[in-house]
Amino acid sequence: MVGVVGASGAGKSTLLHILGTLDRPSEGKIYFEGVDLFSLTDKQLASFRNKRIGFIFQFHHLLPEFSALENVMLPAFIAGADKTDTEDKAKELLDEMGLKDRLKHKPGELSGGEQQRVALARALINGPVGISR
Repeated sequence: MVGVVGASGAGKSTLLHILGTLDRPSEGKIYFEGVDLFSLTDKQLASFRNKRIGFIFQFHHLLPEFSALENVMLPAFIAGADKTDTEDKAKELLDEMGLKDRLKHKPGELSGGEQQRVALARALINGPVGISR
């Protein structure tokens, strides 16, 4: 586990956006398993981000028209995962988060803490780097 701390304006968010491949650095390179990430095309980078990085934002960015279960399943669908396997895995993650009885609830029907746990399950659905299931 790593903590990033610093004064306001020190570059914490910029660092995390670059490491998460959301922003490109103006100088330098970021290597992952020997590959310069920013030498990839936008499409390749989006695929890498979807399959290898799990994001949890301060504001959850859950899609309001989808249920908790559907929000968790979405990154796996984008990655081309099987629907049945994805649904089973999403239900298991939400159960582990204490949300077994909230699968069909939309974000507006969940507390802030429940929304954060849905966002955490969504970040874990594709098994990002360092997370094995």
